[in-house]
Amino acid sequence: MSETYDEILQRMQDKFEELAGYEADEAGDIGIRLRLLAGEIYSLGYNIDAIKKQMFPGTATGEYLDLHAQQRGLVRKEGKRASGTIVFRLDMPLEYAVNIPVGTICTVSDGSLNYVTTAARTIERGSTYAWVPCKAEYSGEQYNIGSDLVDTVVTYFSVGISVNNSTSFSGGTNDESDESLRKRLFESYSNTPDGANASYYEKIAERVEGVQSAFAGFNDEEPGKVSVYLGGRGEMISDDVLSEAISVLEEYTPLGIVLDVHKAYSRGVEVRVSIAVESGYTFETVSAAVEAKIREFLLDKSVGEDVYLSSLGRALLEVDGVKNYIFNDMADIPIGDIRFAVPSYLQITELT
Repeated sequence: MSETYDEILQRMQDKFEELAGYEADEAGDIGIRLRLLAGEIYSLGYNIDAIKKQMFPGTATGEYLDLHAQQRGLVRKEGKRASGTIVFRLDMPLEYAVNIPVGTICTVSDGSLNYVTTAARTIERGSTYAWVPCKAEYSGEQYNIGSDLVDTVVTYFSVGISVNNSTSFSGGTNDESDESLRKRLFESYSNTPDGANASYYEKIAERVEGVQSAFAGFNDEEPGKVSVYLGGRGEMISDDVLSEAISVLEEYTPLGIVLDVHKAYSRGVEVRVSIAVESGYTFETVSAAVEAKIREFLLDKSVGEDVYLSSLGRALLEVDGVKNYIFNDMADIPIGDIRFAVPSYLQITELT
């Protein structure tokens, strides 16, 4: 805000002295009242500044940005839970079957990531193991882990059971970021869907859960035909999502328009960058944050959206601790209308 607490208090004390002809005693009743009132004025000003920030889509965050998006018919895309398989094992065969119910909780060694069974399975009499489908307890990319990391049963069993994820967990995604939602919001202002432009079909398709972005285009050789390519966040959409998207698009397609809807393919992007770290930061900490930023930047790209190094560079400078950067043997990366960018190889080295 424009004034600090000390500036407000000083202005009030100066005004009091001007009107009363003497200074307010800091230990006296008036001095205490002035400090209390200055604190309240500062707090009010701070809240007003915060409200101003949330009034406009360019600066709004969180739930306030969601409200701006809702005015344009947009909803923040929810993250997905990672899925995988966990093997439940007994030390030796038993004379009775052991049931593993839905909702059984397993975790990694430090207890930071929990995974829950999504189907009931049984270790049959005379057997020692059962394969059980599981999902992460919550959505988020941090739940995408490699094999042999889930090793502890949280739920109580009357017999000794060990667990292990023999395969990796994948498919976990974060909730849509503020910047990604803000980008879609701004696009809704600049590309007003009207049934006669490509944006109309893109926005309808992006309402479908599981569709991160869409690219639509009219076919010059076949008037009235619209080709639409759909992509997920870092992965191709499933057949079920494709079917649902086709149904939704057909419902809103005007007469005389022929839809041609396809899955978009991923385009692996290699990023090689050297970073200079500001004083007070370690390369290990900053490089981890840079890696996360690059992944987020690429996964937020829409189908058909090219990767420009200038935009990626601006994103890197937003990371705390990054002083400078240099891309190594890289140029802008064209993605193509039927593809979307995914990180395939990231190399982050220290710039000295």
